[in-house]
Amino acid sequence: MILLDLGTFLGRLHPLVVHLPIGFLLLAGIFHLATYFPKYDMFGKATELSLLLGGLSGVSACILGWILSNSGDYAYQLLENHKLSGIGLTVLSLLLFFFLTDKGKSIITLPKKVLSVLFLSIIGLMSYAGHQGGNLTHGTEYLTLATLTETKREIPEKIEDVLIFEDLVQPILDKKCTQCHQSGKKKGELVLSSYEDIMKGGKNGAVLNVGNIDESELIRRVTLEKEHEEFMPTDGKTPLTEGELAILKWWINNEAVNKDISFLSLESHGEVLDNVEVYLGYKKAATGSDSHGGAISETYNPNIPTNVDLSLLPEIEKGGFTYRVMNHEPLMLDIAIDRNRTSPKIDLKELLPLAKNIIWLNLTDAAISSADFESLSQMENLEKLKLNGTKIDDESLKNIAPLKYLNALNLNDTQVSDKALEVFKDHKGLKHIYVWRTKVNKEAADKFNKENSGIEIIL
Repeated sequence: MILLDLGTFLGRLHPLVVHLPIGFLLLAGIFHLATYFPKYDMFGKATELSLLLGGLSGVSACILGWILSNSGDYAYQLLENHKLSGIGLTVLSLLLFFFLTDKGKSIITLPKKVLSVLFLSIIGLMSYAGHQGGNLTHGTEYLTLATLTETKREIPEKIEDVLIFEDLVQPILDKKCTQCHQSGKKKGELVLSSYEDIMKGGKNGAVLNVGNIDESELIRRVTLEKEHEEFMPTDGKTPLTEGELAILKWWINNEAVNKDISFLSLESHGEVLDNVEVYLGYKKAATGSDSHGGAISETYNPNIPTNVDLSLLPEIEKGGFTYRVMNHEPLMLDIAIDRNRTSPKIDLKELLPLAKNIIWLNLTDAAISSADFESLSQMENLEKLKLNGTKIDDESLKNIAPLKYLNALNLNDTQVSDKALEVFKDHKGLKHIYVWRTKVNKEAADKFNKENSGIEIIL
C-alpha cells in the first residue's frame, strides 16, 4: 500500500516537472539564436547548459509520466504519441548537447545553420508533445479549429426557456466529471461529454438505470463518502453540491430525458425548482455552505443555544480536537479529531460543555470507548456524524438513535452488522447511512431501503 501510494504521488509530479524541460529548451533555442549577433556570442556556453538541464529534466519528466500513465485510463494512441514524442525530444536534446561539447566536436562539427535547424526541430517536437499532453488532460477538442467556431449556449434569461439536459445536466457533468471522462481521457472507458456517450456507459456497463436512481452507478459513485475508494470525482476534485445532485437524481427519475425537453414541460419540475433557480443564478442560495458546497438552511434548529460562553472554545483544542465555526448566531460547530495531537487518547467529555452547539462531528479512526459513545447522546443537535474506523458496535448505536436531527451517519470500516440498521428504523431525520466494509450485507441494506424510503443505505 505504501509503495502504491508513493507511485501515485510520484506520477502526479509529472505535470509539475514536465514544465522544466519546456523552459530550459526554449531558453536554449533563444540563446542559440542570440549568438548570431556578435555582441551575444558569449551565450554559446549558456546554450550548452540550458540544453543539458532540459535533457536531464526531460528524463525525469519521462519517468514520472510513465508512472502516471499506469494510474489512469488514457486513450492509447494519444498516450503513445505523447510518450514517444517526449522520449524523442529528450534524446534529441541530450544528443545536441553532446555535439556542442568539445568531445562531441572532436567527432563531428555541425555547421551553425544545421544547429539552428535542430533547435527549431526541438521546439517543434516540444510543441507537438505538449499538444498531445494537453489532449490527454483536457480532451482532443480542447485546442482545435472547432474551438474558434464553437458557440456556447448562454444561460437562459427566463426559467421558461431552460432545457433540462443542455442547461442543467450537461453543464453539471462538464464542471464536475468530464475532466476525467472525455475523449482522450476516459477513465473506465466512460465518456460523459454528450447525451449519447452517457447512455453508452463504460467498461462495466450502463451508468444510468433510467427511472431508478438507487440502481444508477453514476449516483452511487457521487454519493459515497469521500474516503471511499470508488468515490467520484477523484483526486480531491470538488464534489457535486447537494443542489447539483438533486437535479441529476430528478433527471434520472424522470426517464433521463433528452436535449430538447424544457424544464417546465415536466409536471414534476416543482420538486427541484429551488435547486434549479439557485444553480442558474436566478436567486441566491441560503447563506453558508457545507463541505460539499451545498447550502446550509437559513432556518436554524431552535434547539441550538444562542447564549454561549466563547471562552470554552480553546478548551476544545486542549482535548485533542479542532473546531470550525460554521455560524455565529447561534453558534454552530464542526468538530474533528486533531491529527497532530501528541496523545492518541481523546475524551468526548471535553466536548460536553458545548454539546448542543456541535452540528458536525468527525471521529474517524478515533480510539474511543463505550463511555465515549454514551457522551454522543448528549450532542442532541448533531446533523453529520463520522464514526468510520472506530470500535462502535450494534449495541453502542442505541446511544445515537435518539439524535433526531441526524441526517448523515458514516459507519464505514466498523464492526456493525445488519442489526445496526434496525436501530434507525423509522428515523425521521436520517438520509444517508454509510456502511462500506462492515458486516451489513446487501440484501439487508436493500430490504431496509425499501421499508424506509427516506433513508439510503450506502454500501
